Amino acid sequence: MSKGSAFAAEGKGYAKAARKKEELGKNEEARQLYLQSAKSFLEASKLSDTPEEKAFRKQMAQTFYGKAVSLKQVRREQIRAREGKTPEGLTEMLPIEKPSIKFSDVGGLYSVKEEIKKAIVYPFEHPEIYEMYGKKAGEGILLYGPPGCGKTFIARAAAGECGASFLSMKISDILSKWLGDSEKNIRMAFDTAGRYAPSILFFDEIDALGGKRSGTTSVYAKRVVNELLIALDGLEGPKEKLLTLAATNEPWAVDPALRRPGRFSKLILVPQPDLEARVEIFKLHVRERPMGEDVNFQELAKLTDMYSSADIAQICNEAADIPLEEALKGKNPRKIMMNDFLSVLKTRKSSLPAWFRMAQNQIKRSGEEDIFEELLKIIEKHA
Repeated sequence: MSKGSAFAAEGKGYAKAARKKEELGKNEEARQLYLQSAKSFLEASKLSDTPEEKAFRKQMAQTFYGKAVSLKQVRREQIRAREGKTPEGLTEMLPIEKPSIKFSDVGGLYSVKEEIKKAIVYPFEHPEIYEMYGKKAGEGILLYGPPGCGKTFIARAAAGECGASFLSMKISDILSKWLGDSEKNIRMAFDTAGRYAPSILFFDEIDALGGKRSGTTSVYAKRVVNELLIALDGLEGPKEKLLTLAATNEPWAVDPALRRPGRFSKLILVPQPDLEARVEIFKLHVRERPMGEDVNFQELAKLTDMYSSADIAQICNEAADIPLEEALKGKNPRKIMMNDFLSVLKTRKSSLPAWFRMAQNQIKRSGEEDIFEELLKIIEKHA
């Protein structure tokens, strides 16, 4: 082991010990250990073999120094809390769900569902087979694609498919104006999901939480990304029966370190629904509504090429509004007819073209055309 690697290992050891002290409420001891960790990582960065290694170790030093500073701030806040000036913090993230929906409730997206099954469902259902081949659950998946195409819904369905607990985190659940609280919220999310394993921890709009550190001068934002990296790496050992899933409309804005193997190892494109999927989506959104016999779902699917799942859901809602409003005005209640859908489609256009144009420009600007080649092909096909 090189001297730089030895310092880095020492830094990890100090950080792990600091975290345990922090969990026991021994904040001053934890603060000193975080300072030691920062010092070790700083020394490791000076002895690094590559610029990437140097940058990563320097970022770790900044992160743990920031933790030490935040613990000092926490002590001040605890004093104010005892004086009745601030509320006490939560001990875990809530709520934990047990979704009842499954992949059968997701229209189309067969290849996407199969990819997720291989990464999530099968390892949970057949751990002994995966163990035989050195495979296990626990790696992250990043779902990306146009807005309104079911990324969050399919994440929840994945948990229902394998009977796992589901903890969904929005950016507002994580980010805090108080120093150090955002990092604590990330740790709390992983700890909570771990306690309810087997579980899926889902981060929506991950680009807002894990944006590229190279594109910001904010030390605060960099610390949040570093904390997420640490949690995904598992300083306290690999996370069994815990899978991290994230979604974004802008994957090119996510820090590359989050997209490397071992973190969000697999990038899965969730595209706009194809013809067969659109038929299923229409049926899903009207199955509890009175439908006329003349409604042709195949024809509606053909008329909604390049529409998102959310667009189709809205079309169904607006079509139902037409006979509803008639009934409220005194007419006899009637079923939803094909003409109601056609009336809506005269004014309800797809929300996706503007996003595709933006995505194409952003991908070219990022220089990652090879990574998002599949998405670019879809954009070019429908341009």
